[in-house]
Amino acid sequence: MYKVHDEKLIANPIRNVVLWFPPFSRTHILKDPGQIPLNLSRIGYNVRILSYEDERNKDLNALDDVQLVKLRKHGGLLHFFDIPLMWYVFKNRTNIGCTILYFASLRTAGLSVVLKLLNAKSRYIVKMDSDGKLYHNRTHKPSMAQRMLSRIIDELAFRFLALSADLLIIESPEAKQRVLDIHPWLERKLVVLPNGINQRWFDEMSRSAQVDKGKTILFVGRVERTKGPDLLVRAFSRLKDKYPDWKVELVGEMIPTFRTEMEHLISRDLKHRIVLTGPLYGRDLVHKYQSASIFCFPSRGEGYSFIDVDYSKPQAKPIPWRESFGIALVEAMYCNCAIISSDVGAARYILDYGNAGIIFDTGSVDQLTACLDKLMGNEPLRNMLATAARSRCEKLFDWEVIISELDRHISNM
Repeated sequence: MYKVHDEKLIANPIRNVVLWFPPFSRTHILKDPGQIPLNLSRIGYNVRILSYEDERNKDLNALDDVQLVKLRKHGGLLHFFDIPLMWYVFKNRTNIGCTILYFASLRTAGLSVVLKLLNAKSRYIVKMDSDGKLYHNRTHKPSMAQRMLSRIIDELAFRFLALSADLLIIESPEAKQRVLDIHPWLERKLVVLPNGINQRWFDEMSRSAQVDKGKTILFVGRVERTKGPDLLVRAFSRLKDKYPDWKVELVGEMIPTFRTEMEHLISRDLKHRIVLTGPLYGRDLVHKYQSASIFCFPSRGEGYSFIDVDYSKPQAKPIPWRESFGIALVEAMYCNCAIISSDVGAARYILDYGNAGIIFDTGSVDQLTACLDKLMGNEPLRNMLATAARSRCEKLFDWEVIISELDRHISNM
């Protein structure tokens, strides 16, 4: 059923790649699960994305020359142990030279070991999508026993993962150093490859209109507690009278469980100064970036999130989550915004340790207020930071540059 046609294969086995990303949907096309396969394909790789079929990808079958193979989802243990994926890999083992897996987790670790047994000739890459803090608790208030069990599970998972993978990708130098501080023996396997944006696509989206920078502070992301939009609203409320011609726009999906808190924060005197736009895509999103003078990334860095969770279902629950990179930062940098970010994920690395943006202590409304005040009242500083941010983005966070480096690592495996 999932057999690959021979004419699609490439003579060099390692350039026949599958990328396993179970929740793949349209929202991932411009993110790393979509851009890595697309850009590998453009430099001569034969790439397939393996995912489970569901409502979010039912009309999506390919990305240019990249095939999306949608495996049938089964319930219970068959799904938890990814049996459909294992069967696919076993049937097509002679046609797969490189497998890319996602996340430094127990599930990925077990999967990588089994896949290695099923297809020993393939090379295995794990995209960790991690801030390098390998051991974290899975409950809000863990007991001592839960903390110990969590540490043991994560330690076992990472050791299995590190032994079975040929290459581990992490997104920033700081994250890499955190891992090496615990596991220095991984020096040769662990490489830094940041996430990026498709800069050609952004250029195409911005050609249709020249947008002037307005007195707008922009937030882009899920409107939920972990992303910190409430911190931005609280900080802006302290400055609203000092800067009466400024406004805040929150672009993103409102998570229902957070709506009441946000509506309470946006009181009557803020109702016309805080704009809840909802999610935007493509040209509309690019134009929002272009029209904003300041971009604020106030993420709390960790917590429980509805990312890749269908929260419309009654049984839906948020999952443990940590900010590993922050792709909205890079998008805003390319669109010439002055950046303010909390100290989470790879923010320090992305913003050149404060040279391409202002960084505040995570969760501090006082510091965020001071940062906003500093930029709202100083246009030359906004312009200077925006220029530095754009320059750094062009140099480091273009997918063509990143994939060229990944190609070098694959060739050397």
